[in-house]
Amino acid sequence: MSVAGLAYAAGQVSATDRTAAEACIALGDDARIAQCMQQIAPDPPEQQRADAVLDDPATQAAMETWSRAYESAMAAHAQALAQRGDVRSLLGAMTVMPVQDAPTGDAPGVLGSQARGWFARARQLGPTDPLVAWVEVTDCHVLGCDRDAAIAGLLQVDGDNAAAHLWANGVAMESGDLRAAREHLHAAAVAPRYQPPTGEFLSLLLDARAGAPVPAMDARTSAGMQAATGTGTAADWMAMQALGQWAAIALAPMQGVSRFCGAGQAQLARDPGLRADCVALLSRLAADDSTLPYAEMATRLLIGLEPGLTGQWTPRLRQLAWWREQSLPLLAGLGGTPGTGQYARWVASDGELGAMAKLLHRAGIAAAPPADWQLPRHPR
Repeated sequence: MSVAGLAYAAGQVSATDRTAAEACIALGDDARIAQCMQQIAPDPPEQQRADAVLDDPATQAAMETWSRAYESAMAAHAQALAQRGDVRSLLGAMTVMPVQDAPTGDAPGVLGSQARGWFARARQLGPTDPLVAWVEVTDCHVLGCDRDAAIAGLLQVDGDNAAAHLWANGVAMESGDLRAAREHLHAAAVAPRYQPPTGEFLSLLLDARAGAPVPAMDARTSAGMQAATGTGTAADWMAMQALGQWAAIALAPMQGVSRFCGAGQAQLARDPGLRADCVALLSRLAADDSTLPYAEMATRLLIGLEPGLTGQWTPRLRQLAWWREQSLPLLAGLGGTPGTGQYARWVASDGELGAMAKLLHRAGIAAAPPADWQLPRHPR
Protein backbone atom coordinates (compact mmCIF):
# COMPACT_ATOMS: atom_id res chain seq x y z
CA MET A 1 0.00 0.00 0.00
CA SER A 2 2.83 2.39 0.82
CA VAL A 3 4.55 1.88 -2.54
CA ALA A 4 1.24 2.21 -4.35
CA GLY A 5 0.58 5.47 -2.56
CA LEU A 6 4.01 6.75 -3.39
CA ALA A 7 3.51 5.80 -7.02
CA TYR A 8 0.35 7.91 -7.02
CA ALA A 9 2.26 10.76 -5.42
CA ALA A 10 4.82 10.50 -8.18
CA GLY A 11 2.04 11.13 -10.66
CA GLN A 12 1.06 14.34 -8.89
CA VAL A 13 4.41 16.12 -8.93
CA SER A 14 5.31 18.50 -11.71
CA ALA A 15 6.59 17.21 -15.01
CA THR A 16 10.03 18.56 -14.10
CA ASP A 17 10.14 16.42 -10.97
CA ARG A 18 8.53 13.28 -12.39
CA THR A 19 11.83 11.72 -13.40
CA ALA A 20 13.16 12.31 -9.89
CA ALA A 21 10.02 10.77 -8.38
CA GLU A 22 10.36 7.67 -10.52
CA ALA A 23 14.00 7.43 -9.50
CA CYS A 24 12.86 7.47 -5.87
CA ILE A 25 10.46 4.61 -6.47
CA ALA A 26 13.22 2.63 -8.15
CA LEU A 27 15.11 2.56 -4.83
CA GLY A 28 12.90 -0.37 -3.81
CA ASP A 29 13.08 -0.05 -0.02
CA ASP A 30 9.99 1.64 1.47
CA ALA A 31 11.91 3.74 3.99
CA ARG A 32 14.36 5.01 1.38
CA ILE A 33 11.55 5.73 -1.07
CA ALA A 34 9.64 7.73 1.56
CA GLN A 35 12.73 9.77 2.48
CA CYS A 36 13.50 10.46 -1.17
CA MET A 37 9.91 11.42 -2.01
CA GLN A 38 9.76 13.78 0.96
CA GLN A 39 12.66 15.73 -0.51
CA ILE A 40 11.00 16.30 -3.89
CA ALA A 41 7.36 16.43 -2.72
CA PRO A 42 7.14 17.63 0.90
CA ASP A 43 4.02 16.83 2.89
CA PRO A 44 1.25 19.42 2.41
CA PRO A 45 0.37 21.68 5.38
CA GLU A 46 -2.66 19.56 6.33
CA GLN A 47 -0.47 16.47 6.62
CA GLN A 48 2.05 18.36 8.71
CA ARG A 49 -0.76 19.46 11.06
CA ALA A 50 -1.98 15.86 11.31
CA ASP A 51 1.54 14.69 12.14
CA ALA A 52 1.74 17.28 14.92
CA VAL A 53 -1.49 15.95 16.45
CA LEU A 54 -0.25 12.38 16.33
CA ASP A 55 3.10 13.29 17.87
CA ASP A 56 1.37 14.52 21.06
CA PRO A 57 1.99 11.95 23.86
CA ALA A 58 -1.39 12.62 25.49
CA THR A 59 -3.15 11.96 22.20
CA GLN A 60 -1.18 8.77 21.71
CA ALA A 61 -2.13 7.57 25.19
CA ALA A 62 -5.80 8.39 24.66
CA MET A 63 -5.85 6.52 21.35
CA GLU A 64 -4.17 3.47 22.88
CA THR A 65 -6.65 3.40 25.77
CA TRP A 66 -9.60 3.69 23.42
CA SER A 67 -8.21 1.00 21.09
CA ARG A 68 -7.91 -1.48 23.95
CA ALA A 69 -11.48 -0.79 25.04
CA TYR A 70 -12.67 -1.05 21.44
CA GLU A 71 -10.98 -4.41 20.87
CA SER A 72 -12.46 -5.77 24.11
CA ALA A 73 -15.93 -4.63 23.08
CA MET A 74 -15.58 -6.19 19.62
CA ALA A 75 -14.45 -9.50 21.12
CA ALA A 76 -17.57 -9.54 23.33
CA HIS A 77 -19.70 -8.60 20.32
CA ALA A 78 -18.22 -11.50 18.32
CA GLN A 79 -19.19 -13.87 21.13
CA ALA A 80 -22.75 -12.53 21.11
CA LEU A 81 -22.99 -12.90 17.33
CA ALA A 82 -21.76 -16.48 17.44
CA GLN A 83 -24.38 -17.37 20.05
CA ARG A 84 -27.13 -16.58 17.53
CA GLY A 85 -26.03 -19.72 15.74
CA ASP A 86 -27.09 -18.98 12.15
CA VAL A 87 -24.67 -19.09 9.22
CA ARG A 88 -24.37 -15.34 8.64
CA SER A 89 -23.91 -14.59 12.34
CA LEU A 90 -21.20 -17.23 12.67
CA LEU A 91 -19.38 -15.87 9.63
CA GLY A 92 -19.74 -12.34 10.96
CA ALA A 93 -18.39 -13.35 14.38
CA MET A 94 -15.36 -14.90 12.74
CA THR A 95 -14.63 -11.76 10.72
CA VAL A 96 -14.85 -9.26 13.61
CA MET A 97 -13.06 -11.29 16.29
CA PRO A 98 -9.87 -9.33 17.05
CA VAL A 99 -6.76 -11.26 16.10
CA GLN A 100 -4.95 -10.30 19.30
CA ASP A 101 -7.70 -12.01 21.28
CA ALA A 102 -6.86 -15.36 19.71
CA PRO A 103 -5.54 -17.91 22.22
CA THR A 104 -1.78 -18.15 22.48
CA GLY A 105 -0.15 -21.11 20.82
CA ASP A 106 -1.95 -20.80 17.49
CA ALA A 107 0.16 -20.38 14.35
CA PRO A 108 1.09 -16.78 13.50
CA GLY A 109 -1.43 -15.17 11.17
CA VAL A 110 -4.06 -17.85 11.81
CA LEU A 111 -7.31 -17.15 13.64
CA GLY A 112 -7.76 -18.56 17.12
CA SER A 113 -9.37 -21.96 17.56
CA GLN A 114 -12.66 -20.43 18.71
CA ALA A 115 -13.04 -18.28 15.57
CA ARG A 116 -12.08 -21.25 13.39
CA GLY A 117 -14.70 -23.27 15.22
CA TRP A 118 -17.33 -20.68 14.37
CA PHE A 119 -16.47 -21.03 10.70
CA ALA A 120 -16.52 -24.83 10.91
CA ARG A 121 -20.03 -24.61 12.37
CA ALA A 122 -21.11 -22.22 9.57
CA ARG A 123 -19.79 -24.65 6.97
CA GLN A 124 -21.63 -27.50 8.64
CA LEU A 125 -24.89 -25.53 8.61
CA GLY A 126 -24.45 -24.19 5.07
CA PRO A 127 -22.56 -26.78 3.00
CA THR A 128 -24.07 -25.46 -0.25
CA ASP A 129 -24.05 -21.76 0.69
CA PRO A 130 -21.81 -19.96 -1.86
CA LEU A 131 -20.86 -17.26 0.67
CA VAL A 132 -19.47 -19.89 3.06
CA ALA A 133 -17.37 -21.32 0.23
CA TRP A 134 -16.19 -17.85 -0.81
CA VAL A 135 -15.19 -16.98 2.76
CA GLU A 136 -13.18 -20.19 3.01
CA VAL A 137 -11.32 -19.45 -0.24
CA THR A 138 -10.61 -15.80 0.47
CA ASP A 139 -9.79 -16.28 4.17
CA CYS A 140 -8.01 -19.60 3.74
CA HIS A 141 -4.72 -18.10 4.99
CA VAL A 142 -6.24 -17.14 8.37
CA LEU A 143 -8.38 -20.25 8.66
CA GLY A 144 -5.41 -22.54 8.10
CA CYS A 145 -7.39 -24.48 5.50
CA ASP A 146 -6.45 -26.66 2.53
CA ARG A 147 -6.51 -24.19 -0.34
CA ASP A 148 -7.01 -26.77 -3.09
CA ALA A 149 -9.91 -28.31 -1.19
CA ALA A 150 -11.40 -24.84 -0.64
CA ILE A 151 -11.23 -24.07 -4.37
CA ALA A 152 -12.80 -27.43 -5.21
CA GLY A 153 -15.61 -26.70 -2.77
CA LEU A 154 -16.22 -23.27 -4.27
CA LEU A 155 -16.40 -24.68 -7.80
CA GLN A 156 -18.85 -27.31 -6.62
CA VAL A 157 -21.34 -24.77 -5.27
CA ASP A 158 -20.65 -21.79 -7.59
CA GLY A 159 -19.08 -23.38 -10.65
CA ASP A 160 -21.20 -21.50 -13.18
CA ASN A 161 -19.79 -18.22 -11.91
CA ALA A 162 -16.84 -16.81 -13.86
CA ALA A 163 -15.59 -15.18 -10.65
CA ALA A 164 -15.01 -18.61 -9.08
CA HIS A 165 -12.93 -19.77 -12.03
CA LEU A 166 -10.99 -16.50 -11.88
CA TRP A 167 -9.92 -17.39 -8.33
CA ALA A 168 -9.13 -20.96 -9.40
CA ASN A 169 -7.03 -19.61 -12.27
CA GLY A 170 -4.97 -17.46 -9.91
CA VAL A 171 -4.44 -20.27 -7.40
CA ALA A 172 -3.41 -22.69 -10.15
CA MET A 173 -0.97 -20.11 -11.50
CA GLU A 174 0.56 -19.63 -8.06
CA SER A 175 1.00 -23.40 -7.82
CA GLY A 176 2.71 -23.54 -11.22
CA ASP A 177 -0.06 -25.62 -12.83
CA LEU A 178 -0.29 -23.86 -16.21
CA ARG A 179 -2.65 -26.44 -17.68
CA ALA A 180 -5.22 -26.01 -14.90
CA ALA A 181 -4.79 -22.24 -15.03
CA ARG A 182 -5.54 -22.25 -18.77
CA GLU A 183 -8.62 -24.44 -18.24
CA HIS A 184 -9.99 -22.09 -15.62
CA LEU A 185 -9.29 -19.08 -17.83
CA HIS A 186 -11.44 -20.67 -20.53
CA ALA A 187 -14.14 -21.60 -18.00
CA ALA A 188 -14.22 -18.00 -16.74
CA ALA A 189 -14.53 -16.71 -20.29
CA VAL A 190 -17.52 -18.91 -21.18
CA ALA A 191 -19.31 -19.14 -17.81
CA PRO A 192 -22.98 -18.06 -17.98
CA ARG A 193 -22.51 -15.31 -15.40
CA TYR A 194 -19.88 -13.16 -13.73
CA GLN A 195 -20.92 -12.38 -10.17
CA PRO A 196 -18.04 -11.48 -7.86
CA PRO A 197 -18.88 -11.76 -4.15
CA THR A 198 -17.55 -8.31 -3.32
CA GLY A 199 -20.86 -6.68 -2.44
CA GLU A 200 -22.00 -9.62 -0.32
CA PHE A 201 -18.62 -9.68 1.42
CA LEU A 202 -18.81 -6.03 2.36
CA SER A 203 -22.42 -6.30 3.51
CA LEU A 204 -21.40 -9.20 5.76
CA LEU A 205 -18.54 -7.16 7.26
CA LEU A 206 -20.71 -4.08 7.81
CA ASP A 207 -23.65 -6.02 9.23
CA ALA A 208 -21.35 -7.92 11.60
CA ARG A 209 -20.20 -4.64 13.17
CA ALA A 210 -23.60 -2.95 13.20
CA GLY A 211 -24.87 -2.41 16.73
CA ALA A 212 -21.62 -3.36 18.42
CA PRO A 213 -21.50 -1.64 21.85
CA VAL A 214 -18.14 0.01 21.26
CA PRO A 215 -16.99 2.99 23.37
CA ALA A 216 -17.43 6.51 22.08
CA MET A 217 -14.30 8.52 21.32
CA ASP A 218 -13.44 11.45 23.57
CA ALA A 219 -12.30 14.69 21.93
CA ARG A 220 -8.59 13.86 22.08
CA THR A 221 -9.04 10.37 20.66
CA SER A 222 -11.35 11.68 17.94
CA ALA A 223 -8.78 14.30 16.90
CA GLY A 224 -6.04 11.70 16.81
CA MET A 225 -8.08 9.19 14.83
CA GLN A 226 -9.16 11.91 12.43
CA ALA A 227 -5.52 12.80 11.84
CA ALA A 228 -4.45 9.18 11.48
CA THR A 229 -7.30 7.66 9.51
CA GLY A 230 -9.77 10.40 8.56
CA THR A 231 -12.39 8.85 10.87
CA GLY A 232 -13.33 10.71 14.04
CA THR A 233 -16.17 8.54 15.36
CA ALA A 234 -16.42 4.91 16.38
CA ALA A 235 -19.05 4.29 13.68
CA ASP A 236 -16.82 5.67 10.93
CA TRP A 237 -13.86 3.69 12.26
CA MET A 238 -15.88 0.45 12.12
CA ALA A 239 -16.88 1.22 8.53
CA MET A 240 -13.24 1.94 7.68
CA GLN A 241 -12.22 -1.39 9.19
CA ALA A 242 -14.85 -3.17 7.13
CA LEU A 243 -13.62 -1.47 3.96
CA GLY A 244 -10.05 -2.44 4.82
CA GLN A 245 -10.98 -6.08 5.31
CA TRP A 246 -13.03 -6.01 2.14
CA ALA A 247 -10.15 -4.61 0.11
CA ALA A 248 -7.84 -7.31 1.47
CA ILE A 249 -10.07 -10.24 0.50
CA ALA A 250 -12.17 -9.01 -2.40
CA LEU A 251 -9.62 -9.27 -5.20
CA ALA A 252 -8.62 -12.59 -6.71
CA PRO A 253 -4.95 -13.18 -7.59
CA MET A 254 -4.54 -12.05 -11.19
CA GLN A 255 -1.16 -13.54 -12.12
CA GLY A 256 -2.82 -16.02 -14.43
CA VAL A 257 -4.81 -13.44 -16.37
CA SER A 258 -1.74 -11.22 -16.75
CA ARG A 259 0.39 -14.22 -17.76
CA PHE A 260 -1.98 -15.43 -20.47
CA CYS A 261 -3.52 -12.14 -21.65
CA GLY A 262 -0.73 -9.59 -21.27
CA ALA A 263 0.31 -7.65 -24.35
CA GLY A 264 3.25 -9.27 -26.12
CA GLN A 265 2.54 -12.82 -24.95
CA ALA A 266 3.75 -15.02 -27.79
CA GLN A 267 1.07 -17.62 -27.21
CA LEU A 268 -1.66 -15.11 -28.06
CA ALA A 269 -0.43 -14.95 -31.65
CA ARG A 270 -0.29 -18.74 -31.96
CA ASP A 271 -3.58 -19.58 -30.23
CA PRO A 272 -6.74 -17.86 -31.53
CA GLY A 273 -8.76 -19.64 -28.83
CA LEU A 274 -6.66 -18.06 -26.09
CA ARG A 275 -7.06 -14.62 -27.64
CA ALA A 276 -10.82 -15.09 -27.81
CA ASP A 277 -10.94 -16.23 -24.18
CA CYS A 278 -8.84 -13.26 -23.08
CA VAL A 279 -11.05 -10.76 -24.89
CA ALA A 280 -14.21 -12.33 -23.47
CA LEU A 281 -12.95 -12.48 -19.89
CA LEU A 282 -11.28 -9.07 -19.89
CA SER A 283 -14.41 -7.50 -21.39
CA ARG A 284 -16.40 -8.84 -18.45
CA LEU A 285 -13.94 -7.48 -15.93
CA ALA A 286 -13.59 -4.13 -17.68
CA ALA A 287 -17.34 -3.52 -17.79
CA ASP A 288 -17.99 -4.58 -14.19
CA ASP A 289 -18.40 -1.87 -11.54
CA SER A 290 -17.52 -3.98 -8.48
CA THR A 291 -13.91 -2.86 -8.07
CA LEU A 292 -11.79 -0.15 -9.66
CA PRO A 293 -8.50 -2.14 -9.82
CA TYR A 294 -10.03 -4.98 -11.85
CA ALA A 295 -11.82 -2.64 -14.23
CA GLU A 296 -8.70 -0.55 -14.83
CA MET A 297 -6.38 -3.53 -15.26
CA ALA A 298 -8.74 -5.33 -17.63
CA THR A 299 -9.38 -2.22 -19.72
CA ARG A 300 -5.65 -1.55 -20.13
CA LEU A 301 -5.02 -5.19 -21.07
CA LEU A 302 -7.79 -5.06 -23.66
CA ILE A 303 -6.36 -1.92 -25.24
CA GLY A 304 -2.90 -3.51 -25.30
CA LEU A 305 -4.20 -6.81 -26.67
CA GLU A 306 -4.90 -5.52 -30.16
CA PRO A 307 -5.19 -2.09 -31.80
CA GLY A 308 -8.74 -2.80 -32.96
CA LEU A 309 -9.97 -2.65 -29.36
CA THR A 310 -8.50 0.77 -28.60
CA GLY A 311 -11.44 2.80 -29.88
CA GLN A 312 -13.94 0.60 -28.06
CA TRP A 313 -12.29 0.68 -24.65
CA THR A 314 -10.43 4.01 -24.41
CA PRO A 315 -13.63 5.87 -23.33
CA ARG A 316 -14.02 3.38 -20.48
CA LEU A 317 -10.40 3.91 -19.44
CA ARG A 318 -10.90 7.69 -19.44
CA GLN A 319 -14.06 7.27 -17.36
CA LEU A 320 -12.28 5.11 -14.79
CA ALA A 321 -9.30 7.45 -14.54
CA TRP A 322 -11.62 10.45 -14.16
CA TRP A 323 -13.55 8.78 -11.34
CA ARG A 324 -10.30 7.87 -9.60
CA GLU A 325 -8.86 11.37 -9.88
CA GLN A 326 -12.01 13.20 -8.81
CA SER A 327 -12.88 10.76 -6.01
CA LEU A 328 -9.56 10.89 -4.17
CA PRO A 329 -10.07 14.28 -2.45
CA LEU A 330 -13.72 13.39 -1.75
CA LEU A 331 -12.72 10.10 -0.14
CA ALA A 332 -10.26 11.96 2.06
CA GLY A 333 -13.14 14.02 3.43
CA LEU A 334 -15.61 11.24 4.20
CA GLY A 335 -15.57 12.14 7.91
CA GLY A 336 -18.22 14.73 7.11
CA THR A 337 -20.91 14.01 4.53
CA PRO A 338 -21.88 11.40 3.41
CA GLY A 339 -19.71 9.67 6.01
CA THR A 340 -17.60 6.54 5.80
CA GLY A 341 -20.48 4.30 6.81
CA GLN A 342 -22.78 5.58 4.06
CA TYR A 343 -20.01 5.34 1.47
CA ALA A 344 -19.27 1.75 2.52
CA ARG A 345 -22.94 0.87 2.09
CA TRP A 346 -22.85 2.39 -1.40
CA VAL A 347 -19.85 0.21 -2.26
CA ALA A 348 -21.71 -2.86 -0.98
CA SER A 349 -24.87 -2.13 -2.97
CA ASP A 350 -23.53 -0.42 -6.12
CA GLY A 351 -19.91 -1.52 -6.38
CA GLU A 352 -16.84 0.65 -5.87
CA LEU A 353 -17.40 2.48 -9.15
CA GLY A 354 -21.06 3.08 -8.42
CA ALA A 355 -20.10 4.52 -5.04
CA MET A 356 -17.56 6.83 -6.68
CA ALA A 357 -20.20 8.00 -9.15
CA LYS A 358 -22.52 8.86 -6.25
CA LEU A 359 -19.72 10.81 -4.54
CA LEU A 360 -19.15 12.85 -7.68
CA HIS A 361 -22.86 13.50 -8.15
CA ARG A 362 -23.23 14.65 -4.55
CA ALA A 363 -20.27 17.01 -5.01
CA GLY A 364 -21.67 18.43 -8.26
CA ILE A 365 -18.87 16.98 -10.39
CA ALA A 366 -19.67 15.75 -13.89
CA ALA A 367 -19.76 11.98 -14.24
CA ALA A 368 -17.86 12.07 -17.55
CA PRO A 369 -14.52 13.80 -18.10
CA PRO A 370 -14.45 16.96 -20.24
CA ALA A 371 -13.44 16.40 -23.84
CA ASP A 372 -10.13 18.25 -23.34
CA TRP A 373 -9.22 16.35 -20.15
CA GLN A 374 -5.96 14.45 -20.55
CA LEU A 375 -5.70 10.85 -19.40
CA PRO A 376 -3.06 10.79 -16.62
CA ARG A 377 0.12 8.94 -17.27
CA HIS A 378 -0.15 5.37 -15.94
CA PRO A 379 2.38 4.78 -13.08
CA ARG A 380 5.11 2.30 -13.87
